[in-house]
Amino acid sequence: MQQTAPLTPSWSLLEKIGFRFFFLFFFPQLFEALFSIFLQGGSIGDFYQHIWDTTINWAGRTFFNIPKITIRPNGSGDTTWNWVQLFLISSIALLGTVVWSVADRKRPHYHSFNYWFCVLLRFYLGITMLSYGFAKVFFSQFGTITTYRLFEQLGDMSPMGLLWTFMAFSKGYQFFTGMGEVIGGFLLFFRRTTLLGSLIIVAVMSNVVMLNFFYDVPVKIFSSQLLLAAFYLIAPDVKRLLYFFVLNQPAPAREYPLFSSKKWFKWGRIGLKTLLIGSYIIMGGMQGYQSLTYQESPQSAMYGPYEVVDFKKNNQIASSTDTLRWERVFVDRRGSFDMISITNSHGFQQRIGFEYNQAKHSFTLKEWYGDDKKYPFSYTQPNSSTLFLRGKWKNDSLSMKLQKIKKPFLLTSRGFHWINETPFNK
Repeated sequence: MQQTAPLTPSWSLLEKIGFRFFFLFFFPQLFEALFSIFLQGGSIGDFYQHIWDTTINWAGRTFFNIPKITIRPNGSGDTTWNWVQLFLISSIALLGTVVWSVADRKRPHYHSFNYWFCVLLRFYLGITMLSYGFAKVFFSQFGTITTYRLFEQLGDMSPMGLLWTFMAFSKGYQFFTGMGEVIGGFLLFFRRTTLLGSLIIVAVMSNVVMLNFFYDVPVKIFSSQLLLAAFYLIAPDVKRLLYFFVLNQPAPAREYPLFSSKKWFKWGRIGLKTLLIGSYIIMGGMQGYQSLTYQESPQSAMYGPYEVVDFKKNNQIASSTDTLRWERVFVDRRGSFDMISITNSHGFQQRIGFEYNQAKHSFTLKEWYGDDKKYPFSYTQPNSSTLFLRGKWKNDSLSMKLQKIKKPFLLTSRGFHWINETPFNK
C-alpha cells in the first residue's frame, strides 16, 4: 500500500512564522497582479501610485536621508524607488509577522489559508515565467545581434550590453533557456506537478539571478523575488526531497486534498483553469508568432551600418570637433523592433527608436528613454550604398549624406561545426 504524507494537524512555530512573513511579503505583488487591469492608469491607478510615491518618499527621507525620489521604475527595476519599496515591504512584513504571531498565537495551522495563497503564488509565478519564456522562445527579449554591436569595441560595452550581445548571437540558446522557463511555468498550473515545476524554475532562475547580479542587469530585485517564490512552493516537500535524494529512504507520496468535493467546484475549477491557461498560451503564442514574422520579414536596402560623410546642422557644416556630430549611423532590426544607433569618436552614443514608412520615404525618431516626442525625417536613397537624411532632431535641423560600410565579420560568418580538428578560439 502506498504511503502518503498527510497534512499535519498542527504546524511548528517556524512554519507558522514563515507562512505569515511570506504571505505579507508577497501580498503587494499578488495584489497588483490580481487587480492590474484597474491599477494601470486612470484615476484608481494614479491614486494607487500616489500612495506608493508618498510612502516611498517618506521612507527615503526618514531612513536614508534622501530628500526626494523622482525616478520611478522605467525599464530599470533596481531604481532607488524600487530599493526603498523593497525595504518598506520587508519591514512591514517583518513587523506584521510579529504582531500577527502574538495576536494569533493559538492557531494550530493555516491549511486553508495557505492552500489559496499557494494557488495565487503558483499562477502568478507560472504566468510570469511563461511571459519571460515566450519572449526568449520567439527571440523578442534579446532580439538578434545588430550591426551596432558588431562594430562596437568590446571594451566599450556595458556588462549588460555584453550579456545581451552574448544571448542575441545564438537563437538556439535563447530557445533552450526560454523553453526551461515555459515548461517550469506551465507545470505550476497543476498541483501534482508543482514540485517539478518549482525545481525547474529554481534551476533556471538561479542562473538568471546570478546573471542579473554579475552583469549588472537592473532586474535584480524582481528576479530574486521570483526565485524566492519558487523556493516557497518547494518548502512543503523539503523533507520528502531529503529522504529521497540524501538519506536514501522511502519518500511518502504527498497528499493533495480537495478544497471541496462538490461537483460544481470540481468542474468550475477545471473550466476556469482551462480558460485561464488556454487564453494566456494562445495570446502569448499569437504575439510571439507576430513578433517572429516581423523579424523574418525582408529588410529594405536602408538597413545597415553607415559612415556619415557629410553632416550639416542648421544649414552649417558641422566641424569634426563638434561632440554631437553624427559620424556613424546603424539602422538595425533588433528582434521585433527597429532602432537607429548613432556614435562618434568623441564617445557620443545614442540609441533611438524609429518608425519607418517606406512608401513615403520617411521615418520618425524617438529617444529610447526620453519623452514621447517624435522627430520626423525624410530620406532618399539613390542606390543601395548611399543614403541622404533630412529632418529635425530636438532643436536642430539636420541634413547628412551617409555611405554604407561593407565589412565581413567572423562572428556572423563562422557558423557551426560538428568537427573541429583544432580549437578555433580567436
